[in-house]
Amino acid sequence: MDLDKFLEFDQPMHQLSTQDRTNFLLEQVNKNFLEQGSLSVEEYTRGFEQLLIKCDFREDEKQTLARYLGGLDEKIAQVVKLHPYATLEELSSLAHKVELQKRVKRKNDSFKS
Repeated sequence: MDLDKFLEFDQPMHQLSTQDRTNFLLEQVNKNFLEQGSLSVEEYTRGFEQLLIKCDFREDEKQTLARYLGGLDEKIAQVVKLHPYATLEELSSLAHKVELQKRVKRKNDSFKS
């Protein structure tokens, strides 16, 4: 099930048991469902947060940060890991800044060619 279809799912996730919600989210993560792929960091973050809210998923903040990092573009994640962060908001903000820097660098490199 893709993100859009899941988020439109009619049955409220709160009607499912906590274990069922957890199992669903973990299954989606294991299927590489939460990967940035061609999405912008902003789009990836929005989808990640919507999925956590929809599943009413509760876990340790460090685990949530690890899940988020695991789905980020690897080059962005490598840079972000070098900086301090304690919350998902801080982490996503850093990822967005790195993405913007990479865009500017690509643009500048194309002008040099």
